[in-house]
Amino acid sequence: MADAGPSRPAAAAGDFPELLGFCARAEALIAELLLLSDRAPPQFADRRLDTVLFDFRYFDSPGEFESRIEGNMELQALEDELRESCGSYMQRFFAFLDAAVTYHEELCSYLNYLQEGLYVHCTLDGVLESNCACRLLTESMTLFGCMVLLMEHRIRGLLRERLLVAYLRYERCFNFPNLECICELCRRHVTAPCSTGTPGSSLYSAEIISVQKPEVLLRRFQFPELVVDAVITCLRNGDVYNNIRFYPDPQHRTTALSLQGGHIYVLLFYSRDLLHNGLAMREIVDRFFKDNWVVPIFLHFSVDLLVSWDAFKEAKSSLVSCLSATFIRDRCLNHHTKVSSLLADLDIHMRALNKEYVLDNSMNLFSVIRECNYTLRWLLLHRMTNDKKARDLVICVGSPQHADEGKLLQLLMKTAKLEFEVKQLHAELLKTRKKMWYERRHDALECIKDMSQNYLGTWAASCKFKNKSIKDWLDHLSSEVCSLNYTTIGSSGRIIHRVLSMLKDIELLHQIKENVQIKHGFSKIQKNLHEMIKVINLNQEALSIFSVITDTKYAWGYLTYFEKLLKKNISQDPSESLFLHTMFLKFQSWLDAPLQRIKQCESPDLQCVSMYYSSKYAAKIFAVLDIIPAILLKIYISVDYINAEQSTHLINRINKETLEGLMQLDQQLCQAKKAAKLCIVSEGLLNMSRNFDGLIDLNLGGWLKQMIKKELVSQLQGKLKAFSSLSYGDIEGNLMALSNYMLSQMQRMEFLQHILHIDGCSIWEETLTAVLEECAKREVLEFMGCMQPSINMVKRLNHMSNMGTFFGHLLQYIVHSTDPSHSMFIEAMMGWFGAGGNELLGMRFFHLLESCVGQVGLACLDSLIHVLLKQCVEHAMKDLHTLVDVKCHEELNKLDDLLGPPMCIPLMGWPSYKEMVKMLHSSWGPLVEKLATIGQLQLIRNLMSFKLRSACKIKANTVSSAVDILSSVYLQNGRFETGTEDHTVRLFLNNIKDQQNFCGLLSPLQAIYISEEPPMFLTRLLCLFSISQLPKYVMDVHLGSLTSPLKKSVADFSAVVIGLGTLLQQFGPSPITQYIEFMIQYIRMAEAASNPTAVTHKESAHSSEAPKALYWVMSFCKYMDISMDLVESCLPSSSLAILQS
Repeated sequence: MADAGPSRPAAAAGDFPELLGFCARAEALIAELLLLSDRAPPQFADRRLDTVLFDFRYFDSPGEFESRIEGNMELQALEDELRESCGSYMQRFFAFLDAAVTYHEELCSYLNYLQEGLYVHCTLDGVLESNCACRLLTESMTLFGCMVLLMEHRIRGLLRERLLVAYLRYERCFNFPNLECICELCRRHVTAPCSTGTPGSSLYSAEIISVQKPEVLLRRFQFPELVVDAVITCLRNGDVYNNIRFYPDPQHRTTALSLQGGHIYVLLFYSRDLLHNGLAMREIVDRFFKDNWVVPIFLHFSVDLLVSWDAFKEAKSSLVSCLSATFIRDRCLNHHTKVSSLLADLDIHMRALNKEYVLDNSMNLFSVIRECNYTLRWLLLHRMTNDKKARDLVICVGSPQHADEGKLLQLLMKTAKLEFEVKQLHAELLKTRKKMWYERRHDALECIKDMSQNYLGTWAASCKFKNKSIKDWLDHLSSEVCSLNYTTIGSSGRIIHRVLSMLKDIELLHQIKENVQIKHGFSKIQKNLHEMIKVINLNQEALSIFSVITDTKYAWGYLTYFEKLLKKNISQDPSESLFLHTMFLKFQSWLDAPLQRIKQCESPDLQCVSMYYSSKYAAKIFAVLDIIPAILLKIYISVDYINAEQSTHLINRINKETLEGLMQLDQQLCQAKKAAKLCIVSEGLLNMSRNFDGLIDLNLGGWLKQMIKKELVSQLQGKLKAFSSLSYGDIEGNLMALSNYMLSQMQRMEFLQHILHIDGCSIWEETLTAVLEECAKREVLEFMGCMQPSINMVKRLNHMSNMGTFFGHLLQYIVHSTDPSHSMFIEAMMGWFGAGGNELLGMRFFHLLESCVGQVGLACLDSLIHVLLKQCVEHAMKDLHTLVDVKCHEELNKLDDLLGPPMCIPLMGWPSYKEMVKMLHSSWGPLVEKLATIGQLQLIRNLMSFKLRSACKIKANTVSSAVDILSSVYLQNGRFETGTEDHTVRLFLNNIKDQQNFCGLLSPLQAIYISEEPPMFLTRLLCLFSISQLPKYVMDVHLGSLTSPLKKSVADFSAVVIGLGTLLQQFGPSPITQYIEFMIQYIRMAEAASNPTAVTHKESAHSSEAPKALYWVMSFCKYMDISMDLVESCLPSSSLAILQS
């Protein structure tokens, strides 16, 4: 509302620093009010907190209200919650109230002093005589009135009362100096019941300020009546903002005075009698509101006079007498009819627009732009009316003319486009004005010289014109034109007009009329001189006219309602985005108007106020641009990459018949069309970024990356979710399809990269990584929620019908396919095979998986298996602790004493072993299952680690080598486990470990999953367990492994051994060494039992267990990466050679 006319000089406002300061403060207060209303805490609307939120009834009996809370722990907890969450907001709200009350008090004091003539440098009459001072005086009062109305409109009375009471209670500041006035400002406004046709019935109620009895609300804070009446008189009779000169058409008079009309609306409520004075109101309505009743009073906030003046009989009758139903219908029809013709005119001007066209048709262009803005203003404002009959008339009359919101948006965008182009071209013409002027003068001189020498000749010398030959006259004309100087525009203009007059006179000569060449030469001279006049007429006044006639801040709210339509238009035709910036630049006045006085005053509030309006401005832009990333991805998704994997570059010879097919012309044409669309969208974004540079910081590059990531996340999540719903029947085919999809997505991002100038590959990698990590986190959380001491998650995975998540689906398939009870891991084949020899799962699966989700996906899946492993190890340890009860502990102790040191071969050792194994026979079943599960998961991790390592060697060899070297250096120095490093070093080491895991450089078989003390006799117990399992296996010389002899449901040998080794690995190298020594002791005893001197055949029957036990130990050492030196040191080489053979 503080938008002043362009004639206001900046220095003039500084002549009245007090008034300018008041205006700047008022603008800052309104910005703060709007910010507070946007961020109103939802807690104050929470019915749960009603018991601790009080209105002004609290002041009547505060003790009664406080007693409800005291002693009630629940209510006190709610109070603490409210104070913690809303304390800063309440403090800011109270500071705003105090500033508003202080502003009114100081302004009233200033106005009283001004009225009484106590200021030496100015008086009330002197202020009113100066247009600049009168504007400041008017705005200082009306801005405060707008603030009060906006407060009632945006922050309702109950909320204000609750906020104030809560702040006063928490801060205990009931003796605040301005508290009475602050309470008056916050007091709930008594409103009349709303009728069906009044506030709330319009879709645009957020922009229409609808307050019942506004005069009662505003008169809580009165201004001196004499000053108010004097200002109203000035506004009624004068053109305070000097805007009428920009609207020469009398029909546009109310638009020219619309700024004053908004001021008068607010000030009339401060006057006692004017709203009830029929003659005065008729005069005001005739001048300001005779053809419009929706009036903007601050930025895009407007009032509907047909509703607001309902309580004022004289004012309403004056308005209704002008705005009859017939008048409204005729005016609507007139404006709606003009929409189509204006659109056609805009198209004509845009097609012909260039510098010369602007220079030749500036007045016509200004007239069209003025008419378009006038029509838009009337139609857009009056579609917001709260009066149902008037609104129906405005909308229904436009239906036959097809002037709906789509047509209005089209008119708005085309008008903005023409304005932008004309303004740009006019600015360029102003920059080159001097150069153009001298070029035209030079062309005129050259033309005169050419005529004098070539066309007129001797005939010109003999022809007399006013006692001079034409040649002499042309020489004189040349000297006249040569004397023209750009710096003396006034005198040069008069000379040009005189020369043109002389040229018209000489053209009347009979001899010149009949000579076409001479006549053409004179017309060229005249043309150059006319263009010199046009260049002289170029000035800054045109830009001033633009700032007034193109003002569109009243329609700011329509950006929200046009948002859906804009997105639809851009989706259907991406070229709409090319000139999207022109529409937003048309609303620049919305950003500039509230900052004008603050800038002039050089107020410290400039930064915070500009930040608020800039953020709102940018939010509107981004809300519309939100469709752009979706359009980009929609366009590039339609590019066909199905044939991208054809290895045509490997073909050595191409037949002529197949050449056309290999060229893929249709695909190339399709890609070219899509690239053209992408280029259009890219150019639109570039235009937006370039033209808003210096106005607001949009950072469209960063925003575009974030939005593309957001769209990609949505698409990837949908694809992964669809994959998880597929059956396991053809999982490798599904993985292949997913791999092709991922490859095509990456190729498309590369395609976008070159057009949009963004790092598409990085965006794709970051997005894929984020989606996979988030998916893995959700799966881990789900595992954690399901994990209970009595639940085995691996068993649960096997028995569940289908997991709903991507990684859960994969994990369930992997666990089911590698179940040790019906599969066998063959190390040479690096896979699991069934009883029939068919491969169940192998490296092909992990290769496909890596091509789908990359190393990140494999690492995420590995982290999930790590969680399962940790639980399995914990369950196994729990079973072992349970197994070693008091009786078992005693027996193990006796056995340990009997067997003695590992290097000994006791005479009675063999029977003791067999007796102890038999005693614990019933306990081995659950332990076998758990150890096999641990080994199964470890083998899976091992293969995944191998795939990660090989993939990193190929794709990131430098990184992999660097991580390997760094970890080797720190490992040699013993830095990993010291625990004495500072935080930075520990963080670095943790990152190195993460990178090692990502690169597959850490062996899963060496991983530590738990940290606890081992149970007593753990190694002896596990040795007994190993001995108990040997009879279940036979040596398969073809496979080179121990297998089940009858293909029974026996746990896979490799899984059991690795599970056992993993369990021992948790307690360091000492238990592993002891376990091997105990197993070697058993092998030696078995070997001794098979000695030919043995008494019975039964003992010799145990000879087959010694080789199996040795193979068991050797497999254990191989998997757990233990040197064979330990075995060789415990077992004589001769025995070792015999057993190995």
